[in-house]
Amino acid sequence: MKNNFLLFLFIFLSIINLIKGFEVKSSTVVKKDVNVLGVDLSYALIDIEFDQDIYKYDSLGCPNYNCTDIPSDSEIDCTCDYTDMNECPKIRHPSCTNVCDETGVEGIELCSGEWKTVEFDKQYSFESSGGKIQRFRVKADSFGCNGVFLKVTPMEGYGDTYIGSTPSLTYQRYSSEYKSQRLALFNICPSDNWDVAEHYSYTLSWTRDTYFINVVPQSQYFKFSLILHTNKVPNATVDTSNCQSATPDHICITTGEIINNVAEAYEPQYYSFQVDKAEFYYFNFPCMYQNVIYYMSNSTQKPTELDSFWQLSEDFDNYIVLYLEPSTIYITAVPTYSTNYTFSITTQGDRYRYSFYESNFMTTQAGAISLVNTARLDTPTSYYDGPTFDASDPFTILYPQTDINPLYPVPSFFFHTPKFDYLLIYDDIIKDSFSSYKPKSFQASVRLSSSVGKNDLVKVFDFETILNSKLQFLSNIFDENDNPINIQVGFKEKEIECDTDKFQQVLELLENTEKVLFNVSDIDELNNYRYSLDSLTISDAWIGCSNKALSLLHMETVVKNISIRLCQYLSTDPEYKTDPCCSPIQDYYQCCNPSIIPTNITQFVSVNQSLVGEQCSSLECTSSVLSDYGSSLDGIDDCAVPSTEPTKLELTSITVLRDCKSKLIPPTSFCTNDTDCNGYGDGKCNLYSRTCLPNFNKIDFEYVKCVLSNLSPGTLFSLLESSTIVNDDVVTKVFNKHLKDDCIGQNDINERSTYTWGSRVSYSKEQCYSTNGCLDGSCLSHHDTCLDSMFLYWDFRLVSHFDNCTSWGICPYLSCSDNTYTENGIEESCEDACVLKDFCGVCTNEDTQCHVATEFTDQTSCQTQNQICLLPNGEYDLTATSESNCNSKGKCSVPCGYECSSSLANNQDDYCAILQTGMNSTNCAALDNPVGTTEWSTEAKVCILKSATDEQQCITAGSGYTWIDCSTKLEGECIGPDAQQSLCSLKPIECQTEQECLTAGICSDEFYFNQATTRNYNYPDGYGKCLFPHGKFSGISCEPYAQQDSPNGCYPLGLDYLSKVSCEDDGGVWWIPARNQSSCTSQMGCKILESTITVNNLPFNYQFNEMDQDLCEGCMDSFNKWTNKFQWKAATWLPGVYKPIVWNTAKSFIPNDIDSVFNYQLFYKSVTKAAKTQVADLFRSEAYCRMERLQSNLNSITCSCSGKGGSQCFTASTPLLGQTKPCAGVNSSFSFDYGKIEFSNDSISQSCQSLSISQISREIYTSAQKESLASNFVSYKKADKYGVKNSNDAIIGTLLGDGIMIKSQDGINEATICLKISLSSTKYPILDFAVQIDGESTTPTPIQSNKIFTQISKDSVTAGKDEVLMLCSIVTIEGGNPIYFPINRMDEWENESKQAFDSTSRALMYTLGALFSVVSIWGLFELCLIVRTQFVSEKRNFQLTHLLIGVVTLFITIRAIYFFIMPSGNLSDSPIADYILVVLPTFIYFTAFNILLVLWYVIVFLVLKKNKSAENLSKRLFTIVFVINAFLYLLFIAIVLVFQYTNTDPSNDCGSRIIIPVESSTPQRVVSIVYAVIQALISLIMGAAFIYLGGRLFIVMRSTNIKVGSKSNHQRKIFTLTVACSIGFLLHCVFVLILVAGNVNSMIFSFIGLIITEIVPGFSILYCFEQRARNINTSSDNSPTNSGGSKNRNSTKLSTMISDSRQNSNNSNSNSPSEYSNNDFESPNNSSFNTPNGNDEQL
Repeated sequence: MKNNFLLFLFIFLSIINLIKGFEVKSSTVVKKDVNVLGVDLSYALIDIEFDQDIYKYDSLGCPNYNCTDIPSDSEIDCTCDYTDMNECPKIRHPSCTNVCDETGVEGIELCSGEWKTVEFDKQYSFESSGGKIQRFRVKADSFGCNGVFLKVTPMEGYGDTYIGSTPSLTYQRYSSEYKSQRLALFNICPSDNWDVAEHYSYTLSWTRDTYFINVVPQSQYFKFSLILHTNKVPNATVDTSNCQSATPDHICITTGEIINNVAEAYEPQYYSFQVDKAEFYYFNFPCMYQNVIYYMSNSTQKPTELDSFWQLSEDFDNYIVLYLEPSTIYITAVPTYSTNYTFSITTQGDRYRYSFYESNFMTTQAGAISLVNTARLDTPTSYYDGPTFDASDPFTILYPQTDINPLYPVPSFFFHTPKFDYLLIYDDIIKDSFSSYKPKSFQASVRLSSSVGKNDLVKVFDFETILNSKLQFLSNIFDENDNPINIQVGFKEKEIECDTDKFQQVLELLENTEKVLFNVSDIDELNNYRYSLDSLTISDAWIGCSNKALSLLHMETVVKNISIRLCQYLSTDPEYKTDPCCSPIQDYYQCCNPSIIPTNITQFVSVNQSLVGEQCSSLECTSSVLSDYGSSLDGIDDCAVPSTEPTKLELTSITVLRDCKSKLIPPTSFCTNDTDCNGYGDGKCNLYSRTCLPNFNKIDFEYVKCVLSNLSPGTLFSLLESSTIVNDDVVTKVFNKHLKDDCIGQNDINERSTYTWGSRVSYSKEQCYSTNGCLDGSCLSHHDTCLDSMFLYWDFRLVSHFDNCTSWGICPYLSCSDNTYTENGIEESCEDACVLKDFCGVCTNEDTQCHVATEFTDQTSCQTQNQICLLPNGEYDLTATSESNCNSKGKCSVPCGYECSSSLANNQDDYCAILQTGMNSTNCAALDNPVGTTEWSTEAKVCILKSATDEQQCITAGSGYTWIDCSTKLEGECIGPDAQQSLCSLKPIECQTEQECLTAGICSDEFYFNQATTRNYNYPDGYGKCLFPHGKFSGISCEPYAQQDSPNGCYPLGLDYLSKVSCEDDGGVWWIPARNQSSCTSQMGCKILESTITVNNLPFNYQFNEMDQDLCEGCMDSFNKWTNKFQWKAATWLPGVYKPIVWNTAKSFIPNDIDSVFNYQLFYKSVTKAAKTQVADLFRSEAYCRMERLQSNLNSITCSCSGKGGSQCFTASTPLLGQTKPCAGVNSSFSFDYGKIEFSNDSISQSCQSLSISQISREIYTSAQKESLASNFVSYKKADKYGVKNSNDAIIGTLLGDGIMIKSQDGINEATICLKISLSSTKYPILDFAVQIDGESTTPTPIQSNKIFTQISKDSVTAGKDEVLMLCSIVTIEGGNPIYFPINRMDEWENESKQAFDSTSRALMYTLGALFSVVSIWGLFELCLIVRTQFVSEKRNFQLTHLLIGVVTLFITIRAIYFFIMPSGNLSDSPIADYILVVLPTFIYFTAFNILLVLWYVIVFLVLKKNKSAENLSKRLFTIVFVINAFLYLLFIAIVLVFQYTNTDPSNDCGSRIIIPVESSTPQRVVSIVYAVIQALISLIMGAAFIYLGGRLFIVMRSTNIKVGSKSNHQRKIFTLTVACSIGFLLHCVFVLILVAGNVNSMIFSFIGLIITEIVPGFSILYCFEQRARNINTSSDNSPTNSGGSKNRNSTKLSTMISDSRQNSNNSNSNSPSEYSNNDFESPNNSSFNTPNGNDEQL
C-alpha cells in the first residue's frame, strides 16, 4: 500500500507539474554605461529567470524526393570513397564501370594534402591557429536516399564552413559571405542538385560518394565543434492539387513540396502555407546561388522586415524548426541579387535537441550564436529583432551568465563602426574569470546610445522606453517538456549593489591585463587586450561600485552647444534621404560634418560632503579621491586617440613605400644609349626594348635606402629596433634581412614573383578590373564595383615561377609572349621553340633579346652588311647610310592619335555589307552571281556587296544591306553598325617626325578604354562610355552586375549606348579618351580613401566621389584631396641606333635564374608592422590614460565607502597619464585631461624616446601651519596655499594647477608644455613654470621662462566644455624625472627674504618692542636704585614693592625681546620660544599685578578692619603672594605639559594624494580654550579687584585727617593705579575673548590692546612705586637736622596715618582707637607694608 501511495503521489505531482507549466520567476532590466576603446556605450540589460532550463533544436528535414539512381545491388558499392589517406580512392568491385577521378574541378588533386575523416552522429572539437584551413571528409551513404546534416559551431574565434561533393571552395556550399559570426548549418538534400540547364547553380552538394568539408578560419585562433547526422528522405509523391493560396498574390505551398523559383534583386515573392494540425514543422531554405531573405508571419499576409514574426536572413542557408498550431503561415522571399532559389516545408525530419550548458562544446560565444533569432524586443512603437548575429543591433540576445556582459561575443555594432577598423578580437580573455553560465535564464542587451567622445552621438532608446517594452519569444526554443516558448515578458528595473569582493576580482583582472598590455606591440593582440580591459568595466561589480561613487557626487545636466555628427531625422522624414549623416547614398555627394547642436551634458560639480561623512571612512581623503574621480569622468574623452591618427600613421608609411617605387623606374622611360641609364642598375640600355637593364641588388638597395630615409622617425625607430640612424651599413642590414630565393629574369625589375588581388570569383570573372603585377601590399589598384562586397574571399595571391623557373625565360631570336611562342596559329612553349640557332643581328648582351636580320641566312651574307639601324622592339632598317640618317628613322613611343578605320584587310573605309541573319562565307558565296558581285572578308567576318559603290546602291539592294563608312565615325563611336558587328575599329596614327612626337603622349584614363585592363570585351578599345553618377546604391559605388566604376562615374557593363546622342538622351555623360595633355589634366575630382568596411581591397587605396572642390576640401577629419583624376605622360622619340651587324652563333633559350633577392612583400610586412607598433603605442597610452585614474580612484572610493576603510584604501601614487614616443624630426603631441605636451622636430636629438607622463597633484604643496598655545594677539603672515618658496624659504608665488612628471632616459631638447590653470592674482603678476627634479629638490623652482604664453583649449566647443585657460612654455629637459607646475610669481624672486609678517605688522611690532623697551629700561633703572639702596647706601631689608618692580620689569623686558625677535619669523616653529616669550610672560604679568592686589587686600581687609591677622602682616603677605603665584605657575606648567604632550602627528590616510593640514589635537584645542578662558577670568577678577580695592584705598586716603606727606599725591597714585590696572585687566579679558572667539588676526587691534592692557599698567606700576623719589626723601630724612630720630619719626608717621585712619574708622564704625595702639609696627624695615608716599612707607 505504501509503495502504491508513493507511486500515486509521484504521478499526481508530475501531473501538477505539467499543469503548472513553464513559469517566469523574475524579469529585470538594468542600465549599464561603459566606455569601450573611447566609445561611450549605454546598454539596457535584460535578465529573465525561468523555473526550468531551455533547449533548442537543430533539424534535418528534406523535401520529398524520389532518388531514381539507387543501385540495385546493395552488395556492390561503386561509389567513390576518398576518405582514407592510405587508400585514396578506395578500391572498388571489379564490375564497377564508373571512374573515380583523382583530379577534381579546377585541377585539384583529390588525394593530395591532409584531411581528417569524420563519422556521422559523433561530435568533434577542433582547433586551428594561424589561419590554417581544416579539411574533413565523410563517406556518404552509398545506397539510400539520405539527407545530410552538418553543424559547425564556433566556440572561440570565427571561421567559414564549406561542404560539397568536391574539395574546391569555389563550387561548394558555404556558410557565410562576410558574416562569419554564425552557426554553420547545412541540410544537404538530393533535391539540391539542380539541373543547371533549368536552374543555374555552380555548387555541387549532394552526393553518394564523399563529402568534402573545409573550415576556413577568419581569426588567428579558431576553435569549433563539428557534428554530422543523416536520415532517410521521404519519397512519397506530393499532392499539390488541393493546395489553395491565401490570396491571388501568394503561391501555395504543400508539405514536402520542392519550391523552385527565380526572382530579380529585391523583388518580393509571396507564399502561403496552411498548418492543418499541431506538430513540428521543418523549414528548409538552402542557398544554391545567391542569398535570399525570408520573412514569415502567422498574421501579416505580406510580411516584411518591419512586420514579420520570423526573419531568416543568414548567409546563406537558413533552417528553423517550429511547433505550430493550426494557422496560415505567410512567407515573403526577397533575393539580394537576381537569382533562382529553392525551399521546402516538411513534417518528416529529425530533431536534435541540445542544452545551452554542454561543458565540452558550449562556450559563451557558441551559446550566444546559438540563441540568435529566438526572441525579439517589442517596444511601445515598434519591434526589434536579431535575425543574425551580424544584424543583432541594437537588440542582441546574450548567453546567460551570472554577470551579464553584452561585449562578448563582440557585438556587431563594433564591426560596423569605422572607429574599430583595428578591432580584431579573436579570443575572450576574460571568459570564465568571474562569470559563469546562469542556468534557467534568458538574457539580452539593448544598446541605448553610443558616442565617440561627445561626437558621433547615436541615441536609439531612452531607458524608460525599454522599461515599458516586452520581450517576445519566437517559439523556436523549448522547455524541458518540448513545449515551445512563445510568451511575452515585461521587466522591472534592478539596482546593482557595490560588492567589494567581486570588485577586487575585477580589479585583479584589470591589473593583470594592464601588465600584459605594457609588453604587447602587435596591434591585433593589443586591441584584444584593450577591448578585454574595457569590457571588464561593464561587470556588475564595477558598475555597482561606480554607481556608488556617482551617488557621492553632485552632478548636473547642462545644455551646451557641442560639435556632433548626428542624424537628426527619422527614416520617414523627407530630410533623411538628403542628409549625409543619415543616408549612406549621400556619401558620394557630401560629408557628414559635425554640427553645433545643443546637447545635454552631465558634468561633475562637487563632492557631496554630507554623504561622504556618513558613508565613508575618511572625509578628507575620500573627498579628494572623489573630486579626482569626478574630474576624470569629465575629462575621459581627452584620452581618446583622434580617429584619423592611426590611419594617418599607416598611410604615411604606405605612401613612402609607394613613392620609393620610383627607384625601380629608370631615369627615362625609354633609352637610346647607356648614358640614358646612368644611375640605374649597371647603366646599360637594352636596345631591343629600349629600356634600361636592371641590376636587382643595386636597384632594390636604393629602394630600401629611399624607404628608410623617408619613413617617419617613429616607424623607423620600431623597424630598426630602437634606432633612427640610416647609413649604408644599416641599409645593408635591412636589405639582407629581407632576402628570399626567387625566380628572376634579367631584362626587367618586375621579372620576379608578384602578387595579384582578387576573390575566387573575380579571378575568373570578366568585367572585373585586374590588379596584378604587385610587388607588395602597397600596390595601387583601380576602384572596381567588384570590390564593393559583391564577391567573397579576397586574397593576395602569389604569382611565381619558382617551381619551374628554368622553363621561363627569353629566346634571343624569337618574340615570345607569356613564355609562349605562336607561329601560324600553333602555340608552343618558348623553351621548346627556341632551339639552338645561328643568326645575323645585334644583341645588347648575352642575356637580352636580339635584333634579327632575317634577310641574311648565313655568315657570308651577314658580313656583307656592315651596319644596321636598330629600331625599338626588334624592328630595324637596312637602308640607313649614316648614324644621322639612322637617327632620323626613329619612332615615337606612342601614336600621334587614332582614326576610325575599316576592319577589312584592304582598309577600305566605305562599302556595302550584307548583314542578313545567318550570313556566313557559304551563304555569301551563293550570292556571288555573277562572279565578283560579293566577297567574304575573313578579317571582319562580313559579306561585302562589291557591286554597290555608294550608299544609295547599297540600300536599294535589299533588306539587310547596310552601307558602312568608318571614316565618318567619331573616335569614341568607332564601331558598327551595331554592337554585334565591329566593322570599324580604331587604328593608331603614327608620328612621322620627332616634333609631332613631342606633342603626343598618353593619358592614364587609357586604362578604362582598354579591353586587356578592364577585362570587358563588350567595348572595343577606345570606345566611348556613357557615365552616370555614383552612389545610387547603398554601400556600392555602381549598380551591381550592371555597371562598372570609373573616376568619372559609372558606365554600363554592356555596350548599351553606341553614340553620344543616345547617351545624353538617357541622362548620361559621354566620355572618350583624352588625347592631349589639357583634356587629360583638366579632369579634376575628389579623391578619397576607400572604406575598409564596404570595400574589399588592398589597404589605403583610393576612389573618386561626386563632390565639388568646396565640399571635398570641407570634409572634416578626412583624407580627401581635390586632385587630377588622370596623369599625362609625354611621348618619347626613339631614334634609330646605328650599330655594326654580327653573326651570332649557337644562341638558344636563356632561362630565368633562382637567386636570393630582396623580397618586397616581406619588407612591406615589416614596415607596416612597425607603423602599427606606433598605433599600438597610441592605443596603449589611451588605455592607460582612461583607466589609470578611474581604476585607482574607484578602488579607493570602494574601499573607503563600501569596504573596510582606513589607510589601506589610499596609497601614495602618481597616477600614470600615459606613454608617448616622440621622435627626431617629427612633430607630435600627447594630450591629457588637464593639458598637453607638444614635441617639435627638434625635441629629440636622434632616434625616439619612450616617455611616461604622470600626474602630480598640487595638493602635495598645501601650505599649513600648526596652531600654538601662544595667544593670538600676534598673527603670523598666513602662507599662500600651494606656495612656491625660494632658497630663503620665502613664498614667492603659488601653483596654479596640477603638474606632470616626465620620465625620460636621455632628456628632451625642447618641448611645449601646456597645463590648465586657475586665474592668476595681482599679488604675483608673473606667469611662469616651476620645476622640481625628482631626488634633487623638494620644492618647485621657477624656470624663469621667456617662452611663456597662454591659450584657450581649442576643443572646448567640440567637447562641450567650458573654455579652459592653459599656460604654456617651451622647456628643455636634461634628464631625471622633472616635475613641472604652472605658477604665478613675483618679480625679483631670488633674493626675496622670508617675511613672517607684512610691513605694517612688522612696524607695529617694532613699535611695541620699542615701547616695551622704554618701560623695561625704566624698570631696570628702578631695580638699580633698589639694589643701590639695599646693598650700598642704607642696606634696608627686601620689601614686597621691590619684588613688584622686579616682576614687572621682567615681564616688560621679555615682551620687548619678543617683539624685537618676532618680526624675523625665527620663532614661528619653536614651541619653546612660545612658552618662554609668550605664555610665561603672561603669567609673570599676572604675578606682578597680583602682588599689588595682595598689598591692597591686606590694607583693606586686614589693616583697616583691625583683623588680628594683621599682627603677622609680613609673613602673611609673603604667604598670600606665594600661594597665589604657586597656583598660577602650577597651572602654567600643567597647561604647557598637557599641550606639549597631547599633540598628534596627523595620520594621513591619503598618502601623497593630499597633505592633511597640521592641526592641534582635541586635548590641545581644549587646553587652548581653557587657557584663554583662564586668562580672561583672571583678568576679569583682577580688574574687578583693582576697582574695589583701589576704590576703598582712595576713599580712605581722601577721608583721613592725618597730614602725612602730600595727601593729594597719595590719592593721585592710588587713583592712577586703580584706573590703569582695572581698565587694563577688564580690557585684557575682552581682548583675549575677542582674539580667541572671533579669530581676529589684526596686528593693529593687537597693538592697541597690548598698549592698553600691558604697557600702560606696567608703566603705572613703575611710576607709582618710583624709587628715585623715595631715595630723595630718605636722604632728606637722614640729614644732620633730622638725624637720630628717624625710627621714631617713621613710627610716628605710620601711627599717625593709622590713627587718622582709625579715627576715620571710629567715626564710622565706633571702633576704639586703642585697637591699633598695640600693633607691632615699630620698624617699617620689618614690614612690607608701606604708604604710597615718597616720604612714608609706600602703600
